Amino acid sequence: MSNTWDADRRRAALHALADALTGARDRILPVAAAETGLAEARLTAELERTTGQLRLLADRIATAGAAVVALAAAAGGADVVLVRVPIGPVAVFAASNFPLAFGVLGGDTAAALAAGCPVVVKAHPAQPRTADLLAGLAAAVLPEGVFRLVHGGVDASLALVRDPAIRAVAFTGSPTGGRALMDAAAARPDPIPVFAEMGSLNPVFVLPSALPDPRWPDALAAAVTGSAGQLCTKPGLVVVPPTADGFVAAFGASVAAAGPFDRMLTAAMADAHARWLTRAAGLGVVTGGASPRHAFTVEVGALAGELLEEHFGPAAVVVRTPAERYGEIAAALPGSLTATVLAAPDDELLPGLLADLVPLAGRIVLNGVPTGVAVCDATHHGGPWPATSNPLHTSVGTRAVDRFLRPVALQGFPPELAAAGQVSRTFM
Repeated sequence: MSNTWDADRRRAALHALADALTGARDRILPVAAAETGLAEARLTAELERTTGQLRLLADRIATAGAAVVALAAAAGGADVVLVRVPIGPVAVFAASNFPLAFGVLGGDTAAALAAGCPVVVKAHPAQPRTADLLAGLAAAVLPEGVFRLVHGGVDASLALVRDPAIRAVAFTGSPTGGRALMDAAAARPDPIPVFAEMGSLNPVFVLPSALPDPRWPDALAAAVTGSAGQLCTKPGLVVVPPTADGFVAAFGASVAAAGPFDRMLTAAMADAHARWLTRAAGLGVVTGGASPRHAFTVEVGALAGELLEEHFGPAAVVVRTPAERYGEIAAALPGSLTATVLAAPDDELLPGLLADLVPLAGRIVLNGVPTGVAVCDATHHGGPWPATSNPLHTSVGTRAVDRFLRPVALQGFPPELAAAGQVSRTFM
């Protein structure tokens, strides 16, 4: 990477890229809609999110280096200063369900570029036209050698991860795909980190105190069926007390009323959803539409197998158990990006349940569905396996940049040499 790609130039380039996306709105939205089937309103909001995070990360990284050095130098006059330098070229895998915000120019690309790393983006095979359009806009405003787009299937993905020049990987997709990339990265002569978001059940625990609140069945149904249930934070499991007959009926009816759905993101996802419906129907009582084009809920007596796994599609599993045993359910679940509690704020069961959910999820939400992901300093969009490959990091928010910055301790150097600007010119 050119030594002139300093923080100020990165900031200007990422702002220019955000401006270019905004200016090309009328070109981007029709192409993305045709390839994904997502509604224009959804894609419009996603484009705004994409440009917003480009600007936010650009502004934050422009001042981060100076802050790190200042904090270290103020610690009693020690001669050790900790700085952060770009980890190197990053391979980013565009996600299918967020073609803009997690796509070619989405959060992973924005974070890597903000950190000062070149990016090679692997386009999602289902969205080649959207990928090419976005890449063309990036090529027009980013410095040469900073951004590159590649197409291909599994072989191209593995070859990219194995390329000796690549120093880190960012991936959003299935557990199968994420694990394959992790294995390839670990098998390199020089293993590299893979920051993968792979699958999340996102359970919702309904305490008895929430049952009288008429808001929750419809709000929860909207979270399950929004974007045809193809969101990484979609609630896949709803845990209710045995006395929740009215809640379950209202929730099921609201979910069923959301369909039918014209299409899903890919034919493979639609086929998987249809097969899942058939199997789930044999495990419990189905509420709602009886065809794959309709949303549905299935109430089961026990949780096992694929009912404990993320399912892409407008469907949710409901299970009943006494609220005092919610902790046992939480302990048996795989790691999730989110866990939600619906309860009165003064519910005496709430403190204990919160303690039970901390080991389960990267973000715990009280009385908030759908569980959107805010792009801010405090957001943590990560979680224990299999939600992500590394629960210490987030793929959303300003801390997403940290994945692509390597700490270096400078000891005994003159303060003027260790200043943030000089370090940037020396190490980038």
